[in-house]
Amino acid sequence: MAPRLRAVRAALYLFFCVIAIACDNTMTGPTPTPTPATGPTPTPAPPRIVSVGQSSSGEPLNAFIDAQSGTSTSTIHAGDVIEWRWLSGYHSTTSGTCPLGCVPNGLWDSGIGTGPTFQHAFPTAGTFPYFCSVHGTMMQGTVVVE
Repeated sequence: MAPRLRAVRAALYLFFCVIAIACDNTMTGPTPTPTPATGPTPTPAPPRIVSVGQSSSGEPLNAFIDAQSGTSTSTIHAGDVIEWRWLSGYHSTTSGTCPLGCVPNGLWDSGIGTGPTFQHAFPTAGTFPYFCSVHGTMMQGTVVVE
């Protein structure tokens, strides 16, 4: 009887293994469809323009001039972009400070040029000083991101 009991147990074990393999625990029915977020998609702000190498009155000058403020300080919102436009001379826009000589901090650097444009996005709030690597302390600007 012991061999017969073992055979029954083995048959039951095999039966339950086959059932377990056949059942994959998958639910049936319609697949849920993700719904898109509601509301309009925000339109990014156009870049803030900063003139490089010319004053707002058009005179040649070693300066960064924000088109809205008329100064070397640009105040923008997090996520906005600054576009520097070279109007005259050889200049750069290089992030960093000029306490005793200008020291770049590596956030951005346009390289030295004449006539190009350069853009940089500011994703987080803060105050970001910058300078022209050609003119150093004589040519500085600040981006304030709110």
